[in-house]
Amino acid sequence: MSIIGIDLGTTNSAVATTNSMGITSTIAGRDGVRIVPSVVYFDPAGDVVVGTRAKSMAVMEPQRVAMLFKRGMGEPTFLGDGSDFVVDGKIWRPEELSSLVLKKMKTMAEEELGHPVSGAIVTVPAYFGELERAATRDAAALAGLPLIRIINEPTAAAIAHGLDSDARARNILVFDLGGGTFDVTVMRIEATGEMTVLSTGGNHKLGGADFDSAIVELMAERAQAEVGADILAEDWMLSDARDKAEEIKKELSTVDSVSRPLQTGGRPFMFTLTRAEFERAIEDTIQDVGDTTEVTLDDSGLSVDDIDTVLMVGGSARVPAFAALLEKMFGKVPTFSRNLDEDVARGASILATKVSGTADPRSELAALAIPTDIASHGLGVTVNNEAGEEINGLVVQAGTPVPARSSETFYAASDGQTEVYLRINEGDEEDLAFCRLLGTGNASFGRPVPAGYPIRIDISYNEEQIVEVSAFDGETNARIGEVRIRREGTLSDDDRRAAYAAIEAKGIS
Repeated sequence: MSIIGIDLGTTNSAVATTNSMGITSTIAGRDGVRIVPSVVYFDPAGDVVVGTRAKSMAVMEPQRVAMLFKRGMGEPTFLGDGSDFVVDGKIWRPEELSSLVLKKMKTMAEEELGHPVSGAIVTVPAYFGELERAATRDAAALAGLPLIRIINEPTAAAIAHGLDSDARARNILVFDLGGGTFDVTVMRIEATGEMTVLSTGGNHKLGGADFDSAIVELMAERAQAEVGADILAEDWMLSDARDKAEEIKKELSTVDSVSRPLQTGGRPFMFTLTRAEFERAIEDTIQDVGDTTEVTLDDSGLSVDDIDTVLMVGGSARVPAFAALLEKMFGKVPTFSRNLDEDVARGASILATKVSGTADPRSELAALAIPTDIASHGLGVTVNNEAGEEINGLVVQAGTPVPARSSETFYAASDGQTEVYLRINEGDEEDLAFCRLLGTGNASFGRPVPAGYPIRIDISYNEEQIVEVSAFDGETNARIGEVRIRREGTLSDDDRRAAYAAIEAKGIS
């Protein structure tokens, strides 16, 4: 039996396995590459290519290449203009595209192990909401991947760091800045190895890809001003600029200035960028990241002096400005994880072996405690306040340890009411403008009730922060019925069956 860990990243993904003694290895594909770009290319012949070769095809056939689709998880599309991503007449949704990456990871693992994978733990950004998490589960199902559980990326990174470190009984702040998502998580690790998340914050639509875009904007301005070229006018020029921007961003982590030739349709334009210019281009983002870190620390109840380790995770954490920001904030040099691009997958695989029950009793892994995570968002129900205005009636607060279950009693709005129409919201504010509708459901009393009749609503988060809702008669405590939430942004049952068939028919390389 082999249970693997998968870091399903916005820009790059990785898969790892851990043996019974806790020794972990990141699996490489046939090309020897362990970090696989989360990019999908639809070959006109009908097959699917995932990874480096798919990314290279963005220059030649950009309309057949999908990238950054993780940002659209839980929504119908990932494209910024709201249009569908369509190839050969088929609409490909974010969870379907993610399933192709997961299928690639599964295949890599099975080729390495020599036998089928029996299950996986897949990571998600800590700040992912319920819809994104449900879509991730759909992606795993579409890939034919038995999903054991979902865990948060910073938690996985902390697990990997914990087994690599001799330190115990400490507070750590995990700063996870990847290609497309940003998380900051404050955790307590006890001397016994127990790990508890105290607070989490972030932005699942912020990451290194945005830094690349900032560089592309500078490229476009200078190319237009200096040679009169519009590099945004043609997809192939834009794709070339994006590739060069990513290279420049990475090199600026170690040098002060980088130059690259850009394709303009005529004579190549040599673009040069200094680290100082790059940092000025993203200074608003740096400020926002700092503000989010401060708020998350405050939510944990700790002060800067209480943090023993600032752990840097994710490829974009290499940008020197962020290490400088955190060093100034906490008065200590941040610690970079040993395998910056691999630790999330490694931590997931460590936990996978732990929960599978195959850890050797003599290993440190056997003593590893299952981490306790918290709800990243609050949950509530749309109700009327005393003024008759619709508000979010909070039931589960953000920061509640998960799994969690909470109840609130509300009241029938009118005489003769027989049914309850539920709107389940994600958010901690009363103002619905600051909440997201997760879905709707109906429950029936089975008889008319008077205005003011009590209705008890139970809302629960499981350990993966997937939501379940039940409604009860407030006087008899009889279950009105399980309320099935219609997750507006995710696949219907019919869509799921059609998507599975379409994905099964695709060969993946």
